[in-house]
Order: sequence, then C-alpha cells, then structure tokens
Amino acid sequence: MSSAESAGDRAWHIAQRWQQYHGEARANLLRIAAIAVFYSLHLWNYLASQGRLPAWSVLKLSEPGAIDRRFHLLATLLALAWAAVAAMVLLCLRNRVFPRWMSAATTCVDVVMLTCVLGIADGPRSPLTVGYFLIIVLAALRFSLPVVRLATAASVAGYVCTLGVAKWPERFGREATVDLSVPRFEQLVMLAAIALCGVFAGQVVRQSRHLAGEYARLCSAEKGGGV
Repeated sequence: MSSAESAGDRAWHIAQRWQQYHGEARANLLRIAAIAVFYSLHLWNYLASQGRLPAWSVLKLSEPGAIDRRFHLLATLLALAWAAVAAMVLLCLRNRVFPRWMSAATTCVDVVMLTCVLGIADGPRSPLTVGYFLIIVLAALRFSLPVVRLATAASVAGYVCTLGVAKWPERFGREATVDLSVPRFEQLVMLAAIALCGVFAGQVVRQSRHLAGEYARLCSAEKGGGV
C-alpha cells in the first residue's frame, strides 16, 4: 500500500508540475481576454458618457458626463500595466522560463491590479468585484492548493482594502462626494462568497490529485497482475 501511495504521490507531482505550466499558460491567455473584454466595456461606457456614440445605439451604457477624463486615463493606465504583466508572463512561458513562484506572483499581481481598479471606480459597489471570483478560478487552473489558498486570502484582503477606500476616501486621495460604502450584510455575504469559492476551487484540485493517485494505483495493479 505504501508503494502504491508513493507511486500516486510521484504521479501527482509529475502531473501537477506539467499541468501547472499549461495551466499558467491558459490562465494568462484568459487574463489577457478578461482585460480586453472589461476594458472594451469601460471604453464603450466612457464614449457613451462623452456623447460619442450614436443616440440610437442600444448599447449606450452611461448618461452624458457620468465618467470624467481623469478616471478614463487612470483606467487605461491600469489596463496597460496589467496587459504588460501578461505579456511578460507570455514571453517567459514561450521561452520555457517557469519558476515555481510565478503562479503565486501573477495571482498577487491580479489581486493588486483589480483592487486598484476598484479603488478608482465605485469600490465595493462596482460590478467589477466579481473579478475576485475569477482570480480564484484562474488559481484552480494551476492545480496547486497553496496557490488557491493564496488567491483566496489575497482576494479577501483586496476586498477589505476596497471597503477601506469606500469608508475613508480622504486617506486614499479621493473626494468624499459620493458614499460608496455598502451595508454590512452585503460585505459579509461577499466575504463569505469569496471564501467559499476558494474552498470549492480547492476541492477541485484535491479531486484531481485523488484521480492521479487512483490512476497510478490501477496502473501498478495491472503491471503486478501481468507479472
């Protein structure tokens, strides 16, 4: 039984490292796609608020003057910085440069960038808070429990920071003209949802490890029976 377990652990280690590389590549492509999609929605919203879209457009998202130029420039700079990180990751992966800390580093960068976007936007009231769930899902693609746990803890910390920006905007260089805070019940629900999303993602990784172990055990049993 111990030999089967050791074979299962070895099989999992090999499969995890290999799939972690491919998972990082897939996560990076999805990262680029997400940046493109959300920035396109922002750009459409900004152009609508500036009156640069046709009046008949059914996709007119914002009232005139709802988004100022300063916010648009900050959002553009953050999107470019985020895309630059994704480009560097893509370059490293294509050159077979994949240190063990890369998945953790890119996960932290995702949380920091998303929190910065929420900091200049509507904070906890912004629909972009769903991005924390996407980051945890991307972490599950790496098939690493430590990365999933890191993504969950970082997402919780990022959301708490977003709540802090909404509660004390003056300390973060924002004008307290609009109340961006949300009720405490919504805060707790969001925090619980982020934590549960991390638990669910972790179970997917655990099940994958169990599958690798079972496969190694069956292969070992078949070889033993053949002998």
